[in-house]
Amino acid sequence: MVMAVRLSEPLRVERQDDGRRLLLRDLVIDLHVDLGLGDDRYPGFDRSTAGSTVITVPAGFDTDFSSIPWVARALYRFDSVDLAGTCHDWAYYVGVPQPEADEIWRLVAISGTKRVSGWKGRLGWLALRAFGKFAWDDHAERRAAREAEAANEDPPAGESVLVV
Repeated sequence: MVMAVRLSEPLRVERQDDGRRLLLRDLVIDLHVDLGLGDDRYPGFDRSTAGSTVITVPAGFDTDFSSIPWVARALYRFDSVDLAGTCHDWAYYVGVPQPEADEIWRLVAISGTKRVSGWKGRLGWLALRAFGKFAWDDHAERRAAREAEAANEDPPAGESVLVV
C-alpha cells in the first residue's frame, strides 16, 4: 500500500472568523507515488529525487480542511482528514484536474498516524468523485478571476511596459 509521508513540521493553523483555517507554515507531503504533476504546471507540486509527487502547501493558504457532509461526519474524525483536506483544497486551488486532486485526498487520508481505514478512504474518494465537481468548478471560476485580475494589474513601480 502506498503511504504518503509528511515531510514538514506538524500542521499549524489559525482559525478564522468564518471557520476556515489559515496555514501558519508550509505543509509538505511526499505522496510516494508519481501522479505526473511535478512538471511546473501546478504551483507547489514537484517531483522528489525518487520520482514521487511532493506537495508543498504554502503558509498563508486558507483551507476548510475537509468539507464533510453532515451524513458522513459519523464516519470521519475531523483530525484524521485535515492533512488530506488541506492538500485537496490546494490541488483544486491551483487547478490540478479533479481526478488527480481527489486521488491526492485518498492517498493522504489513508496515510500517517491519524489515517482513516482503506474503506473509509475509498468511500471519501467516491463522494469526492460524485460531488466534488461543484467545488472544482467553483475553484476554476475563482482561479480564472484571479488570473484575469493579475493580467490587468499595473506593473510594479520602476518597471517599464512595452505597448505594441
